[in-house]
Amino acid sequence: MRVLLTGAQGQLGRHLARRCPGHIDLIATDRDTPRHPCDLSDRDAVLDLLNVVQPEVILNPAAWTAVDAAEDHEDQATVLNRDLPSWLASWCRSHEAGLISFSTDYVFDGQPDRGWVETDPCRPKSAYGRSKRAGEEALLASGARCLIVRTAWLHSALPGNFLTAILKRAALGQDLQVVADQIGSPTWAGTLADATWALVEKLDRLDEPALVHVAGRGEMSWYEFASRAVSEAKRRSAVPESVRIEAIASDDWPQQAQRPAWSVLDCSRFEQWTGTRLPDIDETLEECVQEWVQARKQ
Repeated sequence: MRVLLTGAQGQLGRHLARRCPGHIDLIATDRDTPRHPCDLSDRDAVLDLLNVVQPEVILNPAAWTAVDAAEDHEDQATVLNRDLPSWLASWCRSHEAGLISFSTDYVFDGQPDRGWVETDPCRPKSAYGRSKRAGEEALLASGARCLIVRTAWLHSALPGNFLTAILKRAALGQDLQVVADQIGSPTWAGTLADATWALVEKLDRLDEPALVHVAGRGEMSWYEFASRAVSEAKRRSAVPESVRIEAIASDDWPQQAQRPAWSVLDCSRFEQWTGTRLPDIDETLEECVQEWVQARKQ
């Protein structure tokens, strides 16, 4: 099976490539990939690439993910988060190909006192959330054989995410302040990559576009997540024992974009579709911190 992977240099893209099954012919693209480079904000360049590669399936983790910057650059965020998925879906519909594109907990607002399910109403409160919801709507209306995979609080041992940011500061002996009133389902990029490859095998069964949630099993606040990560790093002697973490309110850590207070995703649909139980947050966090510790030693 020939699979085109967009955003190959990103956090999820790199994990998807690492965990690619042996029977897959994976073609990776990003702006700076050695083979098949592509400016994914340029429609003509994207269509030219698709016509050359002729993929049977497209995996599209490419996105504008700078949440606060999107408040001042919503048009640019919308190109990657709405227009790019729409271009891919249109090509897939015309060429009988499948598409998996990724979305976010930021499409939600409020707190239903349970995990969000795929059919819950979407009320994004940020430019980033609006651009991702617009992408969902475009895909759902596309008529393509596509899956929208919503996830939350994606992290890995790679630079550029919450986990590595707090571990880097903690390793320098810096105390931390972390918000305790935002609750979510932290998702290791390795978990999401494995789940995605499982979903690739289900694409042929789709008759119309569909939504599915994939996230870590469980829930915790950013403060709890940071505390467990730092404790795990301390256990591996990668962070000084003196480092302390203070719980604060979101209002005490102002950010340009409004974050959802409740980002717990119900992933029952994924588990029923695939027969796979998603791993617990603590289990994957331990593995992720171990990767981070090993990377620092290299």
